[in-house]
Amino acid sequence: MLGLLIVDHGSRRPEANAQVVDMAARVARLVPAGTLIATAHLDVCAPTIADGIATLLAQGVDELHVLLYFLADGRHVREDIPGLVRAALAAHPHVRVELGGALGPDDLLAALMLRRAGLTSA
Repeated sequence: MLGLLIVDHGSRRPEANAQVVDMAARVARLVPAGTLIATAHLDVCAPTIADGIATLLAQGVDELHVLLYFLADGRHVREDIPGLVRAALAAHPHVRVELGGALGPDDLLAALMLRRAGLTSA
């Protein structure tokens, strides 16, 4: 069974943390029915990456895709998150895991930036 874990940094502001939940709902509308989705925060607040993985494993996930809600390919993306995912899955070697990359740079983000600035409608 396929599970998606959407990971952001985490914030002390609940409104900021709610954005990853909103993104998960948007992703859910785009993936096949039955795909399990959970969210997690790297730092500052719960649920942690280990919590999110545990939630998905408890639902029978044996294929996990970790989707990163990060813009840049920095230390968190290259080191911290992969390490936390490996640790959370250490006792579950049967689970296939794919770790997505940072969202940018990407032409879609460039277009979104222009749209948000009111410089284009597309």
